[in-house]
Amino acid sequence: MSEIDLTHMSDGAKIAWGALVAVAVYLVGQLLSKFFIEPVHELRRSVGEVRFNLAFHAPTIHTPAGRTKESSEAARAALLGNSSDLVSKLHAVPAYKLVRFLAFGALPPAASIERAAVKLRGLATYMHEGGDQANDSISQINSRVESIMRLLCLRHLEGENDA
Repeated sequence: MSEIDLTHMSDGAKIAWGALVAVAVYLVGQLLSKFFIEPVHELRRSVGEVRFNLAFHAPTIHTPAGRTKESSEAARAALLGNSSDLVSKLHAVPAYKLVRFLAFGALPPAASIERAAVKLRGLATYMHEGGDQANDSISQINSRVESIMRLLCLRHLEGENDA
């Protein structure tokens, strides 16, 4: 393969080659951004929204006695939305194992994200329980929340679990 000799090229040819290289670099950057960087960012955002909803709806999730129809429905809808969002964002990242490796483990394993999505759907089913039935389910609810947090590599805030 012959090399391009820039010393014998006209100024117009040098400009054309420079423009061609610039366009190629731009296109590669755009492809990387659209197919890898943005989907990973959206997935990380979805994981963050799970954390937000677990905190925002904590009174409804963890205190069945204080549930109202409206708060239960809002928590249920948020948890179901998070579940669907996690799965859709996970599957939008091509070559997830490779991307996760290149991100130095900043993303949870795909199987953990899928299990967390299933647990979120399961957690949502408890939101309309009330009375003794809800109180009997509180240990199962707490177990699901802990499992979701662990699977998505989320951490508790300082003093969050203090009574």
